[in-house]
Amino acid sequence: MENTLGDIFDVKIVQPDPRAGDLLVAVPFLGDSCFRRSVVCIIEHSADGGTMGLVTNRLSGYTLDELIENVETSEDVPVFVGGPVHNDRLYYLHTLGNLFPDSIEVAPGLFVGGDFDAVKSYISSGCPVEGRIRFFVGYSGWSCGQLRRELDNHDWAVTKLGCVDDIMLGREDAAWRAQVAMLGERYRLWLNCPDNAWLN
Repeated sequence: MENTLGDIFDVKIVQPDPRAGDLLVAVPFLGDSCFRRSVVCIIEHSADGGTMGLVTNRLSGYTLDELIENVETSEDVPVFVGGPVHNDRLYYLHTLGNLFPDSIEVAPGLFVGGDFDAVKSYISSGCPVEGRIRFFVGYSGWSCGQLRRELDNHDWAVTKLGCVDDIMLGREDAAWRAQVAMLGERYRLWLNCPDNAWLN
């Protein structure tokens, strides 16, 4: 059955090596629960090194004030699951640039990291968080050559980030579907893949 699904929904397009700021869009039947229908933002990639990314659309079920002490928020700030590596650490993407010293721009208008005291001060001052900062526990990592093998196996589609809001506001399956729709006509069949295809 699994091979049949691969034959039906596989889109055998050669994928380029991703760059920082690119997105990985998972095939609909990817078996790994962490990456199922995920959209991953690439933070770092080196052809002779490894790759780091953050799953942008998977909610953890926690809010920031449940995980971090001494952060007062005027809104419930959701925390997302960035991946299975170092899930005891907090990471964050944001659109606030140099407002947080030492942040790194990974795509136009999209930054990662920066001084966490400045982040806490921003939040505790009652400044808006939704659409401006997204927090993650853990990250996604690939060793040298591992992601290339997965791309050659057609586990992912690589695409450019079209709009920062796509990953700063999108959630769960709806965010994945929106990215698939932007991949073009050849990927439309992915949208028709049943949620639990092996149960049909």
